[in-house]
Formats: sequence, structure tokens, C-alpha cells
Amino acid sequence: MLKPLIRLLMAQGITHADFSEVAKEVYVETAIRHFEESGTINKSRIAILTGLTRKEVKSVIDRTLEASPTRKRTSRPERVLTGWYSDPKYTGPYGIPLELPYEGVESDGKTFVNLVREYSGDMAPRQMLNELMTSGAVIEVEGRYKAVRRDYNFSALSPEFITRLGEVGYRVFSTAAKNIDKEMEGSGYFDRMVFADDGCTDDVIKRFDAYIKVKGQALLEEIDVWFSTNSVPDDTAEIKDTGVYMVHYVETADERKSLRDVLEDRLGTSKR
Repeated sequence: MLKPLIRLLMAQGITHADFSEVAKEVYVETAIRHFEESGTINKSRIAILTGLTRKEVKSVIDRTLEASPTRKRTSRPERVLTGWYSDPKYTGPYGIPLELPYEGVESDGKTFVNLVREYSGDMAPRQMLNELMTSGAVIEVEGRYKAVRRDYNFSALSPEFITRLGEVGYRVFSTAAKNIDKEMEGSGYFDRMVFADDGCTDDVIKRFDAYIKVKGQALLEEIDVWFSTNSVPDDTAEIKDTGVYMVHYVETADERKSLRDVLEDRLGTSKR
């Protein structure tokens, strides 16, 4: 679970000390959220549960309360694409996004500049257009701009990419943990996997990758339409976030080796 995460963090220059401080916060949060049934905050009990000192627990709590509150955020390119695909002003028949001029004098205001202003605040429209075109989500057609994909691919190692990784990881592992910890058969959420029993060659993996990108995207768009037609506002009901995440994984036998295996390979010995 941690191996791909640590590899990415090290590439970002995040040290063990940095990661350790974040881990302390997560341990304290989990202890308070899931193991403090009294509804109070007992620093001594949290220290026992987490293995931290009482001083460390107090430090985590104090700096968290002093920090500015955070809120859930969607990246600006994602917000622009969402508006382009869902706002009736910017969609045509059957919900297909309109081809927009960059700017103009149209009385209806259907321009890319206005779209960005509505869904991305003070982001420079030209910079937004360049980002969307670089990612392949938007193309130019005879002087107008067309949205060809509603998903936005982040730039490698960008803050948005790191944020997305955290959100995806949380949702995948929280569902897996709930299903493992479920009290009775059938009480967990949908959690299924399909894989090649005997593995695949690189050629087959490439063909499967092309296949699943088409089939998977079609399924996700069908689910998105289902949400659009079933999300009825109800001020009296509790609102929860929900969705489906789909991923194509590829791993080698070497990637599954333990630290012991790696050490024995490098040292050329097998200690027993």
C-alpha cells in the first residue's frame, strides 16, 4: 500500500520526517474519530492508542486548531469542463458541448472567455485554454474550440495531481477497509476485480489498455448521466459523496518483492 506512495513522495523531495509529521496527524485524527466513544478528547488515551507521547498529541491538536480550515476543492480545469458539459448555456441538443469562439460580441455570451469567468473565477482564459488543449481535453476547429473529453489529465507532479492521488487513494482504501471490516455478508459496497490468471505480454497489455479506455470511459459517462437524472435535491436528507473509481493496473514480479528479497538480490546472499 505504501510502496508506490513513498516512491512518489521521494520524487517530490518529501522526506521521512515530513511524512512522519503527516502520519502523526492521521493517527491522532483516527483515534479521535473512531476510538473516542465518549465524544471527548482525552490526550492520554490518544497517546496510548497511537504510540505517540502526550506532548506530541498536544502539539498535533494545537497546530491543527491554529491552521486555516481547508475545504474540498475541484481543480479549475475540472470546473470549466464540468460547466461546459452540464450548463445548458454551453450545451446543445442531447447535452453535447457547444463549439465556442474564444471571445466575441455574441449577445448570448457563449464564449470560452465567459465560460472560464463563470467557472474558474479570476483564472486567465488564455492560460486555461492552453492547459486544456495541452491535456487533450479541448481542440481547435476552424477558429472555435471544442471539448472532446470531460476528464482533465493533470500535469506530472503538479499539486493538483498530488491532491487527486490522495483523494483516489482515500476512496479506494476506505472502501476496501469497510468491506474487510463488514459485519455481515452483503453489507459492503461494490468492490470487484477482474484480472488475467496467467499474466499478459506487453503487446496484450497495450491492446487491453486501448480497449479498457474506450469501454471504461463509456461506462463512467453512463454512470455520470445516471447521477444527473437521479440527484434530486432534498433539504431534509443527509448528503453524502459517492461514486465509482476505475483503474487499470500493471505490475511485475519484481515490484512485489519484499525488502528482504531486494537485499538478498543486491547482496548476492540468502540469509536464514
